Amino acid sequence: MGFSVKIKEDAMVASGRHCCLCHKFCGIKIEIHHIKPRAEGGPDTLQNAIPLCFDCHADMRTYDAKHPKGTKYTEGELTRFRDDWFQKVRGSAGVQLGNAVAETDKLIYEKLLATLPWEGSLSFISTNNFAGFSFNTDSLNQLYAFEYLCSTPTFEFIDSDLEGAKANLLNQIRNFSRLIGYNTFPTNNSGFNHVPPEWERENPQHFDNVVNDIHNSASAVCNIYKDLTRMATRKLGIVAGLS
Repeated sequence: MGFSVKIKEDAMVASGRHCCLCHKFCGIKIEIHHIKPRAEGGPDTLQNAIPLCFDCHADMRTYDAKHPKGTKYTEGELTRFRDDWFQKVRGSAGVQLGNAVAETDKLIYEKLLATLPWEGSLSFISTNNFAGFSFNTDSLNQLYAFEYLCSTPTFEFIDSDLEGAKANLLNQIRNFSRLIGYNTFPTNNSGFNHVPPEWERENPQHFDNVVNDIHNSASAVCNIYKDLTRMATRKLGIVAGLS
């Protein structure tokens, strides 16, 4: 049978349509996962339901217990992640400017702006042409600093919308970093990388695909950052670059 419409609605509302593992906002790109698999007798109840994004849900379905690689989530872990996120969504509902929650999130946001200001790595990737031209790898350091900051347990918004936006930004920065890591290589000029220009001669279709993927990912990073700053301005009253 699967989960009923009512249980799905309750789970979506409780999660705010965010993934309970990575916390990114999913919109319609979200699925309800059985914490205890149905094949193992898991019931179609809210207590056994956890909303997950497509990527996190795929991780659940592709783990091979006969040939394990990595460490599988336990039912207890999934339940705790789900309950913690549901609590965050409940606690952040109706956050008002000036209360203790908003003041705490202001500190987190100010730390984010100090680590990843617009005038820096973001401005660079928004305008740089990666089509065979070399770039200074130090120009991306603020992106890497933000990735590192996100690994700090205390760097977490109380407001679920802001935390979801931060998770979306982190995921897209990770994707951009992966594309840069796989497709750019050092030039003869120390500290500079480029997409190998010989790719354009030898396989122009591959070259175009790589460059387009990098540019599209850079654009997505910048757009998500802008969305986050607009949300923070509305919720916290802090304007990026003017705080």
